[in-house]
Amino acid sequence: MVNSILDDLKLKFRTGNSATKLIYINVITFFTFLILGFLLKKIDPYYSIDRFLALSKFADDYALKPWTFLSYAFLHGDLLHLLFNMLLLYYVGLMFLRYFRNQDFITFYSIGILSGAIFFVVFASFFSNSSTFLVGSSAAIFTVFFGLVSYNPKIPIRLLFIPTTFPILYIAYFFLALDVYQLIAGNNPGGSLSHLGGALIGYLYMKQFERGNDFVGNGIRKLQSFFNKEKKTTFKTYKQNTKTENKPPRNDYDFNNQKVEKQKKIDAILDKISRSGYESLTKEEKDFLFREGR
Repeated sequence: MVNSILDDLKLKFRTGNSATKLIYINVITFFTFLILGFLLKKIDPYYSIDRFLALSKFADDYALKPWTFLSYAFLHGDLLHLLFNMLLLYYVGLMFLRYFRNQDFITFYSIGILSGAIFFVVFASFFSNSSTFLVGSSAAIFTVFFGLVSYNPKIPIRLLFIPTTFPILYIAYFFLALDVYQLIAGNNPGGSLSHLGGALIGYLYMKQFERGNDFVGNGIRKLQSFFNKEKKTTFKTYKQNTKTENKPPRNDYDFNNQKVEKQKKIDAILDKISRSGYESLTKEEKDFLFREGR
């Protein structure tokens, strides 16, 4: 039973989109650090993981721990903080990936982590009641969300208990108004600064992205190709299948159509696993999931 659940989770991670993978990573990271922090506090009651991984607003701290400009985005203050961010990440991911690729999602998310951190360390010192440390993935999620708003502010949104649709731009206005209010009221100004930084950069970068100026994404892909250089397979049949299935689309319509068809096939296989287990899959179905999960 436990092995079956673990197999299903592993499979969903491998076959999931970039937003799904980030949700898994954030959840696993949260509970790992929760358990680790509990154990270490038994040794040292004053120990805190935030001391090493959260982003401090003080230059003396973050200059000695430059990794915190990235690591802070994978920490969360409590379970409610994690839950809210992961729900937001899930729905923002669904909307963004209707129009763009997984690698584009990673590009905007990565930009958001850095822009949120920079806005925090630059402006937090102007607010005496700002928190000392920054944690959470919300700045990165805001970057993806406001990139989508920049691309098409009229995307229709329907919320629970609201019987009509309205443009996504209205949600963006709500988020901006909420963060400006929190800055004025002094409620978590550090977090609001990172949100506003992520929102601004996401909106502006999309304008460049639409013109073909994806300099950050190009840099990420070059790094990926460099590290994956030694991982090329020697099996000819596998190369032939990959070439056929990953043939570049001629236009946006072809790209979206290919993605929809692949997702339908993945969903059908996952349904089969939930009904009959992983071992019920044919070799072709297992190979397909393996290729899509790489």
